[in-house]
Amino acid sequence: MFRLGTLGFASLLAATATALAQTPAERGHYLVNSILACGNCHTPKAVTGQPIAEKELSGGLVFTTPAFDATASNITRDRETGIGAWSDAEIKRAITEGVRPARGRTAGRRHACEFLQGDAAARSRCGRRVSSLN
Repeated sequence: MFRLGTLGFASLLAATATALAQTPAERGHYLVNSILACGNCHTPKAVTGQPIAEKELSGGLVFTTPAFDATASNITRDRETGIGAWSDAEIKRAITEGVRPARGRTAGRRHACEFLQGDAAARSRCGRRVSSLN
């Protein structure tokens, strides 16, 4: 049992060290594509339910609920249709406050990046990763 616990602790320590050694862009990529799962809402799906890779984070999914109807935004770096012209501060405000630059409110304020409350640097990295995507 002790050996198993030691192995688990060593694995956790190695994973933590790897995460801390990442560049801001690598950390943002990790956040957007894993624990925050931005593509779950912001990447269009095929009829089979699989994500359409070439349209990663381009938005378009429609959500209809009793409380509201919403369409997921394009969060690629496209300057015309995405968030490519937004500053890091504007991306952070959209994620944490639900306010878009010059376009009103987002459909919901509780974006996954908002759960990084105690880590302003992680929120900023998340925003930079989103804005750096093709």
